[in-house]
Order: sequence, then C-alpha cells, then structure tokens
Amino acid sequence: MKAKHLFILVLSFFFSIACKEEKKDSSKTTTDSTLVSNTDTTETISLLDRCIAAHGGIDVWNSYTALSYTINEKGREVKQLTNIKDRRAYLKSKDFEVGFDGKTAWAFPDASKIPGKSASFYYNLDFYFIGIPFLLKDPGVIATDEGNSLVNGKSYETLKITFGSEIGLTPEDIYYLYIDPETSRLEILTYSVSFFDKNNAGINSAKVYSNYKEVQGIMMPTKLENFEWKNNEMGESTNHIRLVSDFQFLDTIADTTVFEIREDAKTEEIN
Repeated sequence: MKAKHLFILVLSFFFSIACKEEKKDSSKTTTDSTLVSNTDTTETISLLDRCIAAHGGIDVWNSYTALSYTINEKGREVKQLTNIKDRRAYLKSKDFEVGFDGKTAWAFPDASKIPGKSASFYYNLDFYFIGIPFLLKDPGVIATDEGNSLVNGKSYETLKITFGSEIGLTPEDIYYLYIDPETSRLEILTYSVSFFDKNNAGINSAKVYSNYKEVQGIMMPTKLENFEWKNNEMGESTNHIRLVSDFQFLDTIADTTVFEIREDAKTEEIN
C-alpha cells in the first residue's frame, strides 16, 4: 500500500507542474497553424480556429469543390460560381459576365458596368467576403489575436489579418474581425482597400455580417451591410447592402468551360 501511495504522490506532482506550465498570457498571440499544443495532452485552439469551428469547421469547408450563390444589390442580381480549390470563378448578370480561368480575369462585353470597372478586382470580391473566415487559412495569411475591443458599446474578440509581401494583388490590405464572444461567429469586418491606390491601406470601411443560415453544415451570412468607420467607431450605414441567397456547395462542377475566356471578352492578366 505504501508503494501505491508513493506512486500517486509522484504522479500528482508531475501533473501539477504540467498544469502550471500550461498557463500563459493568451491575450495576444500570432498563429497560422490549426492547433497550438502546450503539452502532450492539452491543446489550445486559436481565435481564428475557434471562429472557423463556429462557422462549421475547415474540414467541412474543404470537403466541397465549389460554392455557388446569388448576390442581390439594389435589385441587381449576380449569380456567382467559384471553385474553392483553385479559385477559378464565373459571374453572370443581365449586363455582364466576369470570369477567372486561373491566370486571366476577363469581362464580357467589357468591365464598364462592374464594380471598380476591373475584372481582376471584381471576380473574387464577393467570394472573399463571404468565404471569411475559412479563406484566412490560405498560405501567407497572418492572424493575430488582438484581445477584446469595444465597438459601439459591445465587446468583441478581435483578430487582425495581414498578408505576406507577395500574397495576392493587394498584400498591403489589413482586416480586423470582430467576433461575437458568445457565438464565436464573425459579426463585423473592418478593412482597407488598396487595389487602386497602394497608399490607401488605412481602415476605412466596416461590413456587418447578419442573418446567418446553415447551408450543408456551413454557417453562411445572408446579409452584408457596409457602414462608415472612423476612429474605431462604426457610423451610419452607407446603404451598400448585399443580400445573398441560393447558396449551394458542390462536390463537382458540371461544366468547367464557364471559367474559360469568352470570345471577344476584355482580359486582365493576374501575375
């Protein structure tokens, strides 16, 4: 019996040491990994991974090949299809078609009626906003836990997103995710837009995500509304509202030729 008691005391001693080593200040951490292991038996999930899990989980997202949906903005509908694996895209409205074949963005008949008047700017614009937080697991994305923030009287967990110097067309861009501490879902996204002006990398807009709907195991926002953003405060709505419907995750794409450049389309090479 004495040997047994001694064994239990030794085991308890090492367990208490492990628990002490586990404790650390997690108010601000940077990670691009799925799990951060502190001991052999305990795993701490990063804020980004917790947010992704609350939206359905990265494994469910990665199990699909493509995502299709319809964007309605002030009565104008745009049907969009994006290959999740390689980001080829096809967008169609009554006024234009836009696509990306993996190397070249194109617009038909031209880009005059699309946002930014640039196919390379527009082809993945909605998909990226809708695909957050899952797309923040892409290579080169740097996620930093910024602790708690107060926005218009409500406390949020805050995640700062920056990019490697050679990632995408606008690595200067910065995003902040304001995550509801109760649901761990994204509620507010603030961001900069430096596509047309590399010096315009300051936070200048806020997008509110609402009316989440479960679609094939993934929580998807059906309303995205832009608001003024100044001095870390959200102002009035800019009346820029996108309503999203007809979500469908696809295992296969029936016709991949839609991504190919249309004859007589205006093209923009993407380096």
